[in-house]
Amino acid sequence: MALLDINTVCQMLGTTSRTLRFYEQKGIVTSTAVPFCSRRHYSAEQVEHIKKVLVLRALGLSVAQIRKLQDGNVELSDAILEHKAELIASIVAKAKELRMLDDALATIEKGGSVYDSTDQTPMTQSMRLEIARSFTDLFIQGEYDACFVYFSDMLQEYMPLSAWKRVVCDTVKPLGVLLHVKEIECDSEVKNVVNCRLQYEKMGLCVKIVFHRDKVHGIWLNYEL
Repeated sequence: MALLDINTVCQMLGTTSRTLRFYEQKGIVTSTAVPFCSRRHYSAEQVEHIKKVLVLRALGLSVAQIRKLQDGNVELSDAILEHKAELIASIVAKAKELRMLDDALATIEKGGSVYDSTDQTPMTQSMRLEIARSFTDLFIQGEYDACFVYFSDMLQEYMPLSAWKRVVCDTVKPLGVLLHVKEIECDSEVKNVVNCRLQYEKMGLCVKIVFHRDKVHGIWLNYEL
């Protein structure tokens, strides 16, 4: 069986020997020992396995997630969805930070102090609409795991991910094909509520989103004629 040394493999795969040693220490790749040689060597099968690990790392999966995959504790699609949800949560958090910076700059330009308010990020209607549009885009694409990231801790506890997905699937399934988004607008009576109206083939659906700060704190799915 022909073996390739670590330098050759690194050149082939565009990685470093330090990276391969680290992955081996973490137990997600293996090498083959060669008598009287301290340098690591790899079989063709081991090289193919390293290629897969590098692809998963390029997708952003952590070493811990890859180990779970290899141990058979999680499916690849579930691992990718989990990482996608983490990215979306990070994007939402960064968007909030950007709004905080904009608010702080606006306050400074008006001669005010950024230290005076206990809440530097009061939610405006435009902010709620922005989050509601992102939430609705994910909803109509069937990305229910990503929608779940927007939920407050209390709502996640009250309605776990499995329950949320089951409720949505049971609600949407009878409606047929989505035709278009009718409107996404703030409720005329309750300031922290946004109504997202979707028109499906057989009936309309109103997704009523209740906000607490920048999190979805309540949600109702109502059929509309």
